Amino acid sequence: MANKQIDMRKIKQIFRLYSQGVSKRQISSSLGLSRNTITKYIAFFQRYQFTSYEVSAM
Repeated sequence: MANKQIDMRKIKQIFRLYSQGVSKRQISSSLGLSRNTITKYIAFFQRYQFTSYEVSAM
């Protein structure tokens, strides 16, 4: 479903799992989100250089 709102807990999990070295495909299947969505959020984190503390404080 297009434009479905994503829970903030899932966004935090994306960052946590990716920083642990989990692949985008594995993150996608474990959270039930598309790989394009995972890629979009990872690019966002990298572009703005968020730290794990900043993401957890969101």
